Amino acid sequence: MLITIEGIDGSGKTAMTEYLKHNFTDICYTSEPTENFEFSRLRPLNNEYNSIYDFFLFTYDRLNHQKYIEENKDKTIISDRYIASSIAYEAPLMEKLFGNRDETIKYMLNVSKIIRFMPDIIIYLDVSINNAMDRIKNNRKNLSKNNERLSILEKAETLKKVREYYDYFLKNIEKYTGKNIKVVKIDANQDIEIVQKNIYDIIKNL
Repeated sequence: MLITIEGIDGSGKTAMTEYLKHNFTDICYTSEPTENFEFSRLRPLNNEYNSIYDFFLFTYDRLNHQKYIEENKDKTIISDRYIASSIAYEAPLMEKLFGNRDETIKYMLNVSKIIRFMPDIIIYLDVSINNAMDRIKNNRKNLSKNNERLSILEKAETLKKVREYYDYFLKNIEKYTGKNIKVVKIDANQDIEIVQKNIYDIIKNL
């Protein structure tokens, strides 16, 4: 079973994965980008051409990621980010090349047909933009007043578009993938202990 944990920056996604590692030691844990990802080749997501370039970089990384998933396919695997992240983060700018949201997502999933393993369950940590920004800033105590050290992916206007794509894709996931992928949404605006209990219960019940 492949379970993926998704959410915008500041949703607490990686922290929740670390929490699960300490409570479910018999599960295989992985993440994207993988440790083999070539970060030096990434381009800033400030135009549609860079966005489609980065999408192919992540798709190539995901293609190599299939080897690990294949080796552990008889176990429960939890991945911190997977294909939904590519759609949510790269699609907003790529949409300029395709004209609308539907055509953009269809294209990305068509390219992704080379990916053998789709998630069985997606756990989506849904957080407001304001709370996400507060968490991001709290993790970067050396920020200037104008947030000049925030990357473009950590700006409120960018995260708003990413969140919209997450919501739209996950609501229509069966339409786009043709697969019965279960989506579980957790309100990540709650206190961390409540979110931890929610995600713990979900995994335990599985």
